Amino acid sequence: MSGCAPPDFGDSEAGLALEDLASGLATSRLAEQVPRISRESISFITGGEERVADLYRPPQGARASIVLVPGVAARGRRDARVVAMANTLARLDFSVLVPDMPGVRRYRMRSSDVREVADSFAWLASHPALAPPGHIGIAGFSYGVGPVLLAALQPDIRDRVRFVLAVGGYYSLENVVSYLTTGYYHVNEPAGTSASETGRLSPHPYSEAAFISSNLDLLERPVDRGFFRGYAAYITDNSIDEDEPAPVYLAPDAQAFYDLLINPLPAQVPVLLDKLPPRMRTELEGINPAAHDLSQLRADVILLHGRGDNFIPYSESIALADALPESQVQLFLIDGLAHVDFRPKAHDVPQLLCAMEALLAKRMPQQGQDRL
Repeated sequence: MSGCAPPDFGDSEAGLALEDLASGLATSRLAEQVPRISRESISFITGGEERVADLYRPPQGARASIVLVPGVAARGRRDARVVAMANTLARLDFSVLVPDMPGVRRYRMRSSDVREVADSFAWLASHPALAPPGHIGIAGFSYGVGPVLLAALQPDIRDRVRFVLAVGGYYSLENVVSYLTTGYYHVNEPAGTSASETGRLSPHPYSEAAFISSNLDLLERPVDRGFFRGYAAYITDNSIDEDEPAPVYLAPDAQAFYDLLINPLPAQVPVLLDKLPPRMRTELEGINPAAHDLSQLRADVILLHGRGDNFIPYSESIALADALPESQVQLFLIDGLAHVDFRPKAHDVPQLLCAMEALLAKRMPQQGQDRL
């Protein structure tokens, strides 16, 4: 069991925060020092529809606030990892708003997600007791990173978003789709590091299945949607001994999608993406940071990515760092980060402490001594 124990993060506030994160929903030294975190449901309007969110209030008052946007997960805001992260941040004097995004919970990523994130931020920013002006940010995980970055570019909130935390995110959806379908990814090591142009890693089946599910309702025929549901189930179910399902006949829009999924050649991905039906291409571009000028971002950005991430390659966070103003971005590549699951290793500790200190620095100064 000692081999499974988290490393020693030390006794600094950043170290206590990392220990708390590594403990998940179990107890920790930080949890023992802070009263129980309260969580309440609130509602607001976005796109003419009512949305709900979970609000975590820091018991000692807010020194900063953050909108926490989950990735693609069926439990969404109630995913155990999201709840644990929200509790840790609240113990560190962040008020935390976790919006419920029904489409994302149902594995549908859409351009409208950008507005949902922006409206969640606007609601939080409109409550000064929860969100001290100048200390408000957004955090995104996995596929949630795209909508978070693009929300931070929205004219109505851009000047108020002071920081963005992006964990296991992406820059180019073309690159991500290429990886999910072929296993190849661009190797963009930090400056001064020699590396081959491409790497190969077996994509996690969940990622390709989520991509398929996200696009199902954009196909015209119910029969084609049924085929792709079965195809996604085949990809993720290791117990199935049957042959891979093959379509008898697909409509042109579904055939273009199938051709993309079974293509083994990275060079063909841009061509096949261009052949997708217009609605599908439009939705993909709507959550694609590479299609936007990220130099217009006002926020400071903290990027974390696991080097062994087989959902989204770590090279995507390197590409994000390259696309952002150098003075506004900090990049941390971590071995003990399995996509968004926190499994720290001893040699990760210095980088993790730096990343946590960068986040804690976004709070208002505390009156008196910092908690130790």
